[in-house]
Amino acid sequence: MNEGARVFDREDDDPDEAVVVWRPEGTTIADWEYEADGETYTTAESNPDYDADEQLVLISFVDELDPNWGAWSAHDPDELYEGVQEHDVPHYGFPEARLVEADSEDDADEDDAVEVPAEFETIRERLEENGFAVALDEDAPELHVEKYGTEYAVAADGTVTGDDGLRNRVTSIVNRYL
Repeated sequence: MNEGARVFDREDDDPDEAVVVWRPEGTTIADWEYEADGETYTTAESNPDYDADEQLVLISFVDELDPNWGAWSAHDPDELYEGVQEHDVPHYGFPEARLVEADSEDDADEDDAVEVPAEFETIRERLEENGFAVALDEDAPELHVEKYGTEYAVAADGTVTGDDGLRNRVTSIVNRYL
């Protein structure tokens, strides 16, 4: 399980999508401490069903990443941990065995895979006509958009994330064609 992997909590009946922001090699769930309600706990104490020597994985939930660090998906995976700290995005320690990758065979059905919308080609052309640099990430799938040093991401459902600036312009173009 690597930084940038999208994951779910296998113990949650209705899990929220999360992203691995750091997998500190050799750090166990017994090593990681966090504070809650004025008390200090280890991830091992919060996960008694797992061996205390289980590999620690730090995650942030997508619904916390998007509003706090809109362009997070445009960054390299090895920059995620530093980025969540800089943008005050909450992150949580989990035993690696408690997480399942979003695209793993255990949890994903190929029929549920998100496909690149056909409209992305037209959106890409219109954005480029407006001076944006655009790249398609077929693995996500999403468009990575940049202009004047500000980055935006356009998800397959049309959601635009990124800092303010020209986000409204990008959203306007996306909404016109998607």
